[in-house]
Amino acid sequence: MKKILMVVLVVALVLSMVACGQAPQPAASESASAAAPTEAAEQSPAADTGKDAGTDGAYKVAYLVADLENPAWKATADGFEAKAKELGMDPKSFNSGGNAGTQLQNAQDVSTMGYDAVVICGTDSASASSAIKEFNKAGIPAWVLHIAPDDEAVQYEGMVDAQNTDGCYEAGKYLAEKYAEKGLTGKAATITISLARSNGQARHAGFEKAMKEADIEIGYIKEAVDYTRDESYKFTQDLLTANDDISILYCNYDEAVLGAMKAVQDAGREDVIVLGGFDGSPESLSATKDGKISVMAIQPLFTHGQMISQQMFDFLKDGKAGEKVSTPCPLVTVENAAETVDGVLDSTFGPQG
Repeated sequence: MKKILMVVLVVALVLSMVACGQAPQPAASESASAAAPTEAAEQSPAADTGKDAGTDGAYKVAYLVADLENPAWKATADGFEAKAKELGMDPKSFNSGGNAGTQLQNAQDVSTMGYDAVVICGTDSASASSAIKEFNKAGIPAWVLHIAPDDEAVQYEGMVDAQNTDGCYEAGKYLAEKYAEKGLTGKAATITISLARSNGQARHAGFEKAMKEADIEIGYIKEAVDYTRDESYKFTQDLLTANDDISILYCNYDEAVLGAMKAVQDAGREDVIVLGGFDGSPESLSATKDGKISVMAIQPLFTHGQMISQQMFDFLKDGKAGEKVSTPCPLVTVENAAETVDGVLDSTFGPQG
């Protein structure tokens, strides 16, 4: 019951802070992803646009999305646009289609289109750096969502991310507990997002730490390329066909865990593999409620998009410096799903129905 109340309280806190135009403060244990703003960000003046929100000259804000075909990234764009419109701004999302070249072209185009502020979720950390350099050259205030640039010289006002390491560590610990309860003895496998991304490295580090503490070997790692459910299904199918010693399967994003779930079911190995994931789509949370997935570490995707819009507005209108914020990742488990899923969904994929 304490775990259930904790999940509900965390989600309620994040949503209430967005509604009030505030951001959750970073957790000390996630200092790498939630560091204080750079000196450049702290000293950035308010943008002199000569515009007032809510008029025909509303602030124009852009979001360069890694891939709008991916449901998780689409949820961040939905949150970004919904909050921007609520604040009287004029938002637009640009789809990079998972391609770094397309993203760079989008950045170059946006830099000439009169946008007052821009946020980027890079296809990886290197592509995020390349895009932000374009914004810096054009003098456009920039924000980062989820994937930190790998070039420390680029300047951006603020960043919103999840506590990836802690979230995956807690999910990994939960899976290790279920592993022990079932008397399993096999290895762990994981399907990661790109390990060239800052958040991919953080998620894998958290899961790896949990497995090491439980003395469970990570025997198999698959790294996503196109982030589709079909890709994950094929990854898992190949792993299960070639190896009969997999007892834990942890996936770094919704589509991966849903593809893996289907492959495990098709192989008839639901009783000997404990399955977990990260993010929290309606489908993955429904599967957790039904006991098909053991645990999901929740990333409030829709809320993150809202938080970026609020930071942009506060900067453009009042000169308030941006912040680097890292939000908690509460666990939804087979034990607490029935009581927590409805509240969690508002923060992950936005209001339902």
